[in-house]
Amino acid sequence: MEPSSELIGFEEAPPIEDPTMLVADIPWSPPPIDPLPELRDTERAELIDRLRNNAEQSETDSVFWACLWLSDIERLRKISEYADESAAYLMEDKRAFPMIRAWQTKTRIIAGLPETQRKRKLGEESPKRNFSAKTACLERDDSSCVITNFPKVDVAHIYPLSLKKRESSGNKKCAGTYEDFWRTLPMFWGKDQVKEWEARLTGPSGAELCENLLCLAPHVHRLWVDCYFALQPLHLHDDGKELITRFYWLPEVMRETVQVQDKPSIPLHPPAESFSLFRVENTDGSAHKMNSGDLVIFQTKDPENLPLPSWDLLQMQWILNRIGALSGAANVPMKPWDCDSEDEGSDMGSEDVVEPYQDEDFVEPY
Repeated sequence: MEPSSELIGFEEAPPIEDPTMLVADIPWSPPPIDPLPELRDTERAELIDRLRNNAEQSETDSVFWACLWLSDIERLRKISEYADESAAYLMEDKRAFPMIRAWQTKTRIIAGLPETQRKRKLGEESPKRNFSAKTACLERDDSSCVITNFPKVDVAHIYPLSLKKRESSGNKKCAGTYEDFWRTLPMFWGKDQVKEWEARLTGPSGAELCENLLCLAPHVHRLWVDCYFALQPLHLHDDGKELITRFYWLPEVMRETVQVQDKPSIPLHPPAESFSLFRVENTDGSAHKMNSGDLVIFQTKDPENLPLPSWDLLQMQWILNRIGALSGAANVPMKPWDCDSEDEGSDMGSEDVVEPYQDEDFVEPY
């Protein structure tokens, strides 16, 4: 009898539909350029329309709207089920906005800035500093902007350094911001996914990790913080020495409310008056204008001591930066009481370690 290729008693595995998932190193080519791959699932529009019909209204908060369209489809099904009884309440939900504002409170570490030059508050003692993560990032990225190759850089955080627990400092507002941020995420993305994101930040170094850092020129860093572009993680080489991402420009919009059934859109070619970035090639010095769809490749010669940016944290950035741009939240001016008071150049010390948020069953309100 010839051997059979079929497995008795097992169903055939479904095909892999997500081309951006992390896989072993196999022959790989970039997936089609698409800044909103979530919209490929036609069920998404049906579930959102179900929410609209049950609420008997279409207008909703723009951040809530963007979160729905970029949410995990399983969570959207749960939201739709909950909406059968409380649709009107959901349409008025405002918790997504402070989540995105907290995400935007990124700080700058200026490469080469001596500790004594950091601005301190009156009466503040000189803190203990750990430059190991920063130094590793600079060495990994060759002290050059990963987007433009510009040699003067900030060491930028993917996950905001300012978005951490503050019990030790007595800042109850910022501690609440941290908890609210991590409480809100599971409304739109699965608990397992959120735990994977948070797990990258719960070690002894907290958010001050080489995996949470990348080198950006100061003007590029500002555009990134303000959600003018995002990096989509595409492929990680199995030896941990190369990570391929894709660059996308994001739209600049101003809005607070939107019709929930309206599909979001991200143009591949931004208006001519929008910002421009140019990448200088090291080989011949030629300049290439950055366009949506361009690949940005991170490389390291030492994955253990100079690790690449975290896939999970880049994935979180890919989602939340698009939400910030699509909703218009990125263009709302920061208020003085926003939890963004970190000084330039500040680093996380051991007393500021991010701890995992303990919430076994988040059920309210979804």
